[in-house]
Amino acid sequence: MSDKHRNIDLVDKRPFFEKALAFGLKSRILDQEKCRAMIADAAKGTVQVAAFFGTSHLHTDLENARQRIVNLISLYLEHTFSGDLQKAAESLRDNTFLSHSRGGNEMLKALHGLPDSTVFGDTKGQGLKEFQDERTLAKPFSLNAYRKERKAREECAAVIAAALWFAEDLSLERSELEFAGAETVIRTALLVRLGGGEEFPDRLGFARLIAAVRSSGGKLKISKKLLDEVPLEHRDVADKVRRDIEKQDALADAGVALDSLLNLVELRYFVREGGLEDVDGFDALVSKEWHKVTKGKEDPYSRLTIFMCIASGVKPKTTVSETEARAMIRRVREHGFDSEAVSAFIRSSAPFEIKDNLLSLWEDEFLPDAEEYLVDDDDLKYARAMKFLRENCNIKVKSS
Repeated sequence: MSDKHRNIDLVDKRPFFEKALAFGLKSRILDQEKCRAMIADAAKGTVQVAAFFGTSHLHTDLENARQRIVNLISLYLEHTFSGDLQKAAESLRDNTFLSHSRGGNEMLKALHGLPDSTVFGDTKGQGLKEFQDERTLAKPFSLNAYRKERKAREECAAVIAAALWFAEDLSLERSELEFAGAETVIRTALLVRLGGGEEFPDRLGFARLIAAVRSSGGKLKISKKLLDEVPLEHRDVADKVRRDIEKQDALADAGVALDSLLNLVELRYFVREGGLEDVDGFDALVSKEWHKVTKGKEDPYSRLTIFMCIASGVKPKTTVSETEARAMIRRVREHGFDSEAVSAFIRSSAPFEIKDNLLSLWEDEFLPDAEEYLVDDDDLKYARAMKFLRENCNIKVKSS
């Protein structure tokens, strides 16, 4: 036989308990008396486990219960003794058979007690019994699978603990966190610290916070020194969130309209519920340019007049004179409609909730007809063009 065929590793797929038992018997760590005691304990434990998950009278339930106990003991021994068969066999010798299965079950209970989500108040997807049922039979835990899930759940617990510290530090009631993501709380807390604030913001406060961040210009940078007062046990979690904000959240990008940005990032940040004043103040802040141009006039005629001004390259107004209207017609006949300028103004300045409607008003309803009536070379005296503008825009008629 060639050398490459000699070095074949045999994969031992037996449960760790069976490996430890075989090792203990072979090395004389375990004797026949101890084996008889284990068999008696196993019979008693099998009935108890079968009754817990089903019935102790059905052969299938009894066989499943035997398999569950073997899986629990294997998990406990391999985890506790890090795969050392001798130490595992010695534990089987020095302790009762059922104490090992209880040890495995306690490991599962402790694992289930850890959060599997970083959302406050999130109800667990599985009850304890369902969790035990799945982990001990249908998908018995390998040690690697157990440790991987425990690590993930411990990370969730660490994020929640850090979020609770930041919430308490900024005087946020625990009741306000219901169904909030722990990471969102940490993100907002870091921005509040960056802005020198002392409490979690409502939507208006959050908008002001982002506006202040953007006014500084350049790339968003959150100094690691902001974490100096954070307890050591929470610092790694907070630093990970800090780096994620800098890398993922385009808060300092002035090219993105403030209200659009807020709607994009609001799912990633915690914002307190506010009243009507908060809503009104928020709209006024994020749509400052819109209100400056519209001067509070929100009827379709005023909006289309503004859009027509922008499309023809003149200062936007809600009402124009006949002379100004004729000048706009001349401009669009010479240079065409700057439709993209209108769309850009809507996207950057209009209130978020009406952007789509305004784009439709301009692009789908007004512009196709405007291009037909205003750019009509046969309409030499602008009669049809002016009639169209009077029907759709605010044209101030000359007084006689």
